[in-house]
Amino acid sequence: MNTTTAKRVIKRQFNIIIDEEKKLKRILSMETNEEHPEALFSGLYSRAEQHLEEIVKAQNKIVLLQNLINPE
Repeated sequence: MNTTTAKRVIKRQFNIIIDEEKKLKRILSMETNEEHPEALFSGLYSRAEQHLEEIVKAQNKIVLLQNLINPE
């Protein structure tokens, strides 16, 4: 396996994680008012979960590539 290519892909995945973390922090910083029913916030919760899913996907790809580069 070409380690240079793998390292570039890993770096790209790290950039995705950083970008998704910024988006997630922005969503989590939004003010929520306890006076409103929770159903109004379902879209906000869904967006937060989507960003978490993207972070997990990128982390899994990094682990897989690292295992391919350095098999134990």
